[in-house]
Amino acid sequence: MLYSFFVKHVRNCFFSAALLSAALSAGAATLLPFSSNFETGDFSEWDGGLVGDMSVTAADAADGRYAAQGRISTGQMANQYMDFIFGDHVRVGGTAVTASSGLWLQLESKFDAGFAFGRSATLHKIAIVNFEDENGRRRYQILVNVWTGSREYYLEHLKWNADRSFNRAMPGLGQNIGTPVQARLGQWDRLLVFLRPNTPGRADGEVRFWVNGVLKAEYRDITLREDTNYNPNKLIMGNYVTDTTASGVQRWDSFYLGETDPRANVRPMPPQNLTAD
Repeated sequence: MLYSFFVKHVRNCFFSAALLSAALSAGAATLLPFSSNFETGDFSEWDGGLVGDMSVTAADAADGRYAAQGRISTGQMANQYMDFIFGDHVRVGGTAVTASSGLWLQLESKFDAGFAFGRSATLHKIAIVNFEDENGRRRYQILVNVWTGSREYYLEHLKWNADRSFNRAMPGLGQNIGTPVQARLGQWDRLLVFLRPNTPGRADGEVRFWVNGVLKAEYRDITLREDTNYNPNKLIMGNYVTDTTASGVQRWDSFYLGETDPRANVRPMPPQNLTAD
């Protein structure tokens, strides 16, 4: 079962036999590296989720022909997402992402011109990395968000209990380098996050965050999982909107998730603009 699961993702992500062999010989986390640019025209690269008003469309893409979009309608809540599980997740049972390698997440994100964030909402989700336990329950999360009041990109760190109840929000991971960058409505932004889980019980974890190639946040000697040994093992693309004043189309494209820096394969960055529209 695990072998067929692996082969499915190898095929969908267009990995060559040489790349697969190199990943295995290097002891890479299971099912990584993962990439998704939606050129299959559907969500077959992912492991399912809650579609809601989310679709793959050729209407607007950052790279290639297709991208994912999620539509939010005034007066309605939205809960739409897709999951990709990897590493030591209970549904995979493979080799975990280790603190020594860390995890890189890169994606293209866009909010269409005229997008309205909820007036009473504080944060709007773009992508999430879960640290899930042996029962498939989220215990820690790193969330890539927009702070709705200022439209600045903001990383959030949440802790959950084993009974699925919320524990607390850990110290925020806002932009702490230079002028904070805002989401540019009507334009694609390339987001890159590096996570290094701490050694259980020690404050030696790390988070770094780039927007359109510019380092905007760096946190060293922090705890991402405290004294536990939970590892990053689920990627979530989507949003969860309870403020019914929100409306517009949100888009995602060109995902990369792996243990090596994706910038080894360089392609042009979107035009940089460190101020509001």
